[in-house]
Amino acid sequence: MKAISRVSAIVMSLAMVVSLAACGSKKQDEVSSDLKEVKTVSTEVKVGALYGPTGVSMAKLATEKSTIADAFSDGENLYTNTYAADYVDEPTQMVAKISSGEVDIACVPTNLAAKLYKVTGGNIKVAAVSTLGVLYMLDTSGEVKSVADLKGRTVYAPSSMQGSNPEYILNFLLKKNALDDAKVSYEFTVDELTAKMVSGDVQTAMFPEPKVTAIKGQLKKAEKAFTVTDMQAEWNKVCDTTVAQGVVVVRTEWLKDNEGAFKTFLNDFAASSDAVVNDLDNTVGDVVELGVIPNETLAKAAIPNCNIVCVTGEEMKKSVAGFLNVLLEADPQSVGGALPDDGFYYVG
Repeated sequence: MKAISRVSAIVMSLAMVVSLAACGSKKQDEVSSDLKEVKTVSTEVKVGALYGPTGVSMAKLATEKSTIADAFSDGENLYTNTYAADYVDEPTQMVAKISSGEVDIACVPTNLAAKLYKVTGGNIKVAAVSTLGVLYMLDTSGEVKSVADLKGRTVYAPSSMQGSNPEYILNFLLKKNALDDAKVSYEFTVDELTAKMVSGDVQTAMFPEPKVTAIKGQLKKAEKAFTVTDMQAEWNKVCDTTVAQGVVVVRTEWLKDNEGAFKTFLNDFAASSDAVVNDLDNTVGDVVELGVIPNETLAKAAIPNCNIVCVTGEEMKKSVAGFLNVLLEADPQSVGGALPDDGFYYVG
């Protein structure tokens, strides 16, 4: 009996050794599988933006010209990008470049994105909020410190603002403050309006950053006292949606074949936005090099007032939809006559 027990023990021990060896082999196979080679896919991405606040977020990415953050990986491919940046002066120029395919991804005004979605038959998607409000009202009369103070007055704005987000935002604020007797004039270019403010021919005018910072400097030099009204704060008094004034859009046709590259872009765009917000001293040179803002002194003073952000996913969708709904109520043509459907949004 003892001999049989010893044999049984030996057999059992051998079985355990074989089992452990098999288990070890399985784990080794799993490790080998985890270490399989990931292919690097490099894509040249054509990005576009406007000079001014809308283009600030893109500055570091556009200057570095390559991936600056974590490259997206789907487990089989690692997507790295190189970037070719195209900056333009007018939104209409960017519309042409997106429509023709000269640009794959662009920073544009939010209402323009909604219009593009309609006229291109859904060939763009909005993927991020890039800029909140950038509008400020200057007054040299000493009597205007809020929108409510515009009763019976004329407020001027550059002619370039007519038919775009700033016009609709201002109209909405006037309506919410029941200022039916206030007037708005778009008869002067931004340079003409600046000169008239400095000379005293115009007392109240609304400008975007960075122009408002430049005009403040000229008014100080001319020893003119002035007040500044933050139009974003005025918006928040009467509305519970954010002023999602600028967004990132991507061409739908390009996205279908390049979603991995686009996800890497979103990582890079977030890093580029963060750099200009939290490391301005080291990134202001990028902004100036690209001509987005003319000089470092102006850029350092203006950028903190540009409300640069990078909001994506469901939060982006909620913010953009809420803002567009307000614009629709103010003027249906501001968003192309109707709100975009859910196909307008890329939430990842």
